[in-house]
Amino acid sequence: MVGYQACYQTAEADVKALRCTLAKIISDNSMSVALLTLFMLCIIGQGVSGWFAYNQSLRAGHFPEMPFSIYLGTGNFLDGTLSNWQAAILQLAVLIVFGSVLRQKGAAHSRKVDAHHQIPELKIGTRLTLHDWVYANSLSLAFGGMFLATFLLHLLFGEWKYNEDQALRHLPPASLGSFACSSNFWFSVLQCWEAEFGAIGLYILFSIFLRQEGSSESKPVGASNSQTGGANE
Repeated sequence: MVGYQACYQTAEADVKALRCTLAKIISDNSMSVALLTLFMLCIIGQGVSGWFAYNQSLRAGHFPEMPFSIYLGTGNFLDGTLSNWQAAILQLAVLIVFGSVLRQKGAAHSRKVDAHHQIPELKIGTRLTLHDWVYANSLSLAFGGMFLATFLLHLLFGEWKYNEDQALRHLPPASLGSFACSSNFWFSVLQCWEAEFGAIGLYILFSIFLRQEGSSESKPVGASNSQTGGANE
């Protein structure tokens, strides 16, 4: 009986330790957990709503309805996903690169405005190797690479979606090259880019005058409007 109680107490202690460990992990990574949870909820919602809308189009064209699992592999779903991804990634890539060379007086995410300011030397070693350069620019390179990949996938899936729509209208398909040069493709691309650049531009300007207490994306509440930087210092 004593042995059973000892084992039970040990197991209970292990469960409690596991819960504490999981709680600590979630607490330490709560921002990424929250954002990834919202991402999953949104992409599931996009898939379900897109599926219903696509089947309505199929019925209107006298085509049989499509199962949800099949719909997730269509150009309609994939293009809708990648068109937003490439624009959002481009927005962050531009912010990262512009933040290293440009200034905005009073903005939270700008380096200090200084007429005599020079870009600091890379303090990795006396000789700058290719590895050093890649590491020193790894964030912009990562987002640049992701943008290139998602843009090309958006082009590929956009042509796929366009030809699916053409089939529903009983019209001939378009080649990838002709679609890449079409106003249809660039209309889709540029309306996403304008929204991303507009949003990040407004954020930079609003961060000059507005504050959010406790947020690392805002200057301190007591900071003056002319104070530049402070969000990541």
